[in-house]
Amino acid sequence: MKIRHATKSDKEEVLRFCVNTFEWGDYIDKVWDFWYSDRNGVLLVAEDDEEYNIHGIKQSSVIAVSHASLCPNNKNVWLEGIRVHPNFRHKSVATQLLNTMISYGKERGAQEASAIVAGSNNASQLMMESNGFGIISKWSYYSIDRIPKRVDKVNLRSKVVTFEDTETVWNYLKRSEIYKSSGKTYFNSWRWYSLDLSVLEDFIKEEKVLVIGNYPIEGLGIISKDNNNGFQIVYLDASNLNVLEDLIRFAVNLKYREDSTYDRIQIYSPQRMSLSTAMQQLGSERSEQFLLYKRVLQY
Repeated sequence: MKIRHATKSDKEEVLRFCVNTFEWGDYIDKVWDFWYSDRNGVLLVAEDDEEYNIHGIKQSSVIAVSHASLCPNNKNVWLEGIRVHPNFRHKSVATQLLNTMISYGKERGAQEASAIVAGSNNASQLMMESNGFGIISKWSYYSIDRIPKRVDKVNLRSKVVTFEDTETVWNYLKRSEIYKSSGKTYFNSWRWYSLDLSVLEDFIKEEKVLVIGNYPIEGLGIISKDNNNGFQIVYLDASNLNVLEDLIRFAVNLKYREDSTYDRIQIYSPQRMSLSTAMQQLGSERSEQFLLYKRVLQY
């Protein structure tokens, strides 16, 4: 077996075994072109040369794929999309891809490697942990596909944060146990990035930070859009269940003012029971749990 950079001609072969990876299917077909052209990353395939064609001539075939991408500050390499053909699983193929991606990051000065694994994917969790990765955070994903056009009146102390509030908001985060439990990260396109002061300031400038309360702040959310212009809460932090619900409803109200045709919201948040309860009450139709892994790279 050898691992090499993917070529355009590998796409069709790879997609044949990236179909029913999860209960809902897979997403590799949607990201292949983006990953292939990623200037800050590398798309890898593993190739097996033990197969023979009908003439008895040895030929190679693509049996696995993965993608690694350097985060904006180049300090972290993000590992994703490891898929192995069913006939070649349990043969350390995924581990070899993992090590190749880590080497790619180290060659470019990355200090850490990170990846997300579904809470139900025991095989991938075992692989990560056996290769020196540790869980730094547990996250929940919720989707509400049908939101009523009229929502309840929300807490009048809810507001979009202005730049003058930056210090107050940052102090809230630094004291927050939820922020600590998040690994001090936020969600962005199925990658988790560091949520530090400079990132917070950028979100505030873009009017994406919402709070309830002022002195003290009782809850905080960060909103964004996905690649399909869908509405997302990419970080959610609240002191209790009522504040959590008010914060979500405030975010939904904001979206309605921007686009009255919108009918879905996605929420990504550090795991906790109050969020699960709130989402049940708000009618969440889909939920998933994820583990954020990290490993400090040794040179």
